[in-house]
Amino acid sequence: MKSTLSFSAVVEHLESLQIMPKTMPGLEKINQSLLDTDLLRLIDPAKVIVVAGTNGKGSTCATLEALLLSAQKKVGFYSSPHLIKTTERIRVNGVDISEMDFVNLHSICLPQITKFQLTHFEALTLMMCMYFFSPKFNLELDYVLLEVGLGGTFDATNAVPHDFCVLAPIDFDHVNILGPTIKDIALNKLGIIHKASDVVVYQNPSSDLRPVFETYFSAKKCRPVQVRDFEVELMESKGFTLSEPLTFLKSPWGLAELALKGQRGAQNTMTALTVFAELGFDPSKHLTALKKVRWPGRMQKIIWTVNETNVSRDVYLSGDHNPQGIQSLLSILDNFKWKQLRLIVGIGLDKDEKQILEPLFTLSDCAVYLTETPFKGRKIEHYQQDFLTRSFYKNEDAIVSLNQAVKDAKADDLIVVTGSLYLVGQLLAHHQKI
Repeated sequence: MKSTLSFSAVVEHLESLQIMPKTMPGLEKINQSLLDTDLLRLIDPAKVIVVAGTNGKGSTCATLEALLLSAQKKVGFYSSPHLIKTTERIRVNGVDISEMDFVNLHSICLPQITKFQLTHFEALTLMMCMYFFSPKFNLELDYVLLEVGLGGTFDATNAVPHDFCVLAPIDFDHVNILGPTIKDIALNKLGIIHKASDVVVYQNPSSDLRPVFETYFSAKKCRPVQVRDFEVELMESKGFTLSEPLTFLKSPWGLAELALKGQRGAQNTMTALTVFAELGFDPSKHLTALKKVRWPGRMQKIIWTVNETNVSRDVYLSGDHNPQGIQSLLSILDNFKWKQLRLIVGIGLDKDEKQILEPLFTLSDCAVYLTETPFKGRKIEHYQQDFLTRSFYKNEDAIVSLNQAVKDAKADDLIVVTGSLYLVGQLLAHHQKI
């Protein structure tokens, strides 16, 4: 079915749908739409891998994608959120879906989107399933990687039949939807595990959760696989204005340089390597793929130029948006060297302001530039007065804020943007236009 709508009109329609649920979502509508399109019978659960967790889901998927591509497999990857274009969410063999295919998908799925009143994420999930599994597109994928959008049990990706699950680290996030306790959050994320599934687990360090995991695994009669032990080796690189450390992973399959940075990069890589090995591959033959992992917005380095002054500086974009993410960022920053750290920070209105901002404000030799993130962002006037007082600079416009940081920075200063993936996406979109 050929659509008469433009790509921008399709995106506008999708974004007019409910985006973030106010209460716990359910699977009824997405299940009905998959049945109505007859897609369920076309999905081979043995090819589908669902990844849940609080942090590291996307990085784990992107790394596993790189490994599978190195093994000459055809791979579909569904992720969220996007940074610049909605097409980033659906990709095959590392290439985003074309605007034309995206528009056609929307046209094919529009009857079900309308009939079942699907939300934004549910509509995109249905479109993804149509693209990856329908003979209309004839992709014949070997593996499909699904990054959970929110939680697990009631996330639309959990409606897709799958035999293989991955649990990245679990921490507090979306407590207004998933529940106030870490046990509530863990149980929701564990919900991706179906009966007799294979499950690779990056064990949460909280001992309180181990009984929760073990009880759930036993009830589901699944086969849990612990991520293998590893070590991280950081090496100072040469040829950079700043001393940017290179990250090497020491794994049971050998030593490899990583594209992902620091302890969290190694942790997510090791999770992906464990999954890869469980799928029957020999990771030692594909370690060079780990340097090619593409996952923008996670300590991604760009060169930012202030047009009116022609001043340029290296800027790192890191979309850390919850307490665990901020702590992992601090761990990475410990291995950088700088004279002055300049942080451009904007956070979501529903985020824990104190737990995210306080660790950043306590860093030594650090100037915080408070700003606003474009989607459900906290307004400048809504930040706690203490943080407003302690900030070095504040402006509602993120581009103005980053420009100011670049103009203020010396050659041996480090500039990092953090607090929100939506903030990172806004700045990355502006960077690609200039």
